[in-house]
Amino acid sequence: VTATATDEAARQQALRRRRLQQRQTVIFGALIAVLLVVGLVAGLMWAGAVPAPFTRQFSSASPSEAQIVTPCPPEGATPVPFSEVLANVYNGTDRGGLAGETGQALGQLGVVVNQQANWPQGAYAEAVQIVVGPLGVAAGYSLARVFPGAVVSLDSSRGDETVDVVLGAKYDKMLAPDQIAALDPSAPLQAPAGCTPVEAPTQAPA
Repeated sequence: VTATATDEAARQQALRRRRLQQRQTVIFGALIAVLLVVGLVAGLMWAGAVPAPFTRQFSSASPSEAQIVTPCPPEGATPVPFSEVLANVYNGTDRGGLAGETGQALGQLGVVVNQQANWPQGAYAEAVQIVVGPLGVAAGYSLARVFPGAVVSLDSSRGDETVDVVLGAKYDKMLAPDQIAALDPSAPLQAPAGCTPVEAPTQAPA
């Protein structure tokens, strides 16, 4: 009887050990599966295949209309020669090579193109936004004439005459060469309705 009781106790202990091992196997297997799924989703988000729910609004953020200040061109100002315009060209779309192609076309007009890159703020939903500082308003409006639907916006913190050309989802193309050649270089720059007068800061003597 003693031997039988001992054998039964050993068998019960073995069963408990087996059940515990099975339970641990299920738990560890589930944890590993969850970690694999999380890792896969994180990898897809990092690669851009899946949008990140917490950062999506920042990756494609563009200034709202309430944030954009449209400066008025200086009263009576005429177009700045293209050769005197320094510009950066940014691609705010998913169309590859757009900034490079447009930068090359501007360079053929004589514009000094400093940088061609993707727009740091992500996607731009409109056609063309031309960002200028107080010193670059006339240059910005001069360049806007070759981009149908372009809007000029003010970055009051900018202290030079550099013009940023941001190409957006609604951008099609620049004016044709013959249309650009037909632009009157002596016609005063036109102020859009609702623009804000901007006083250019006085530049310190060199």
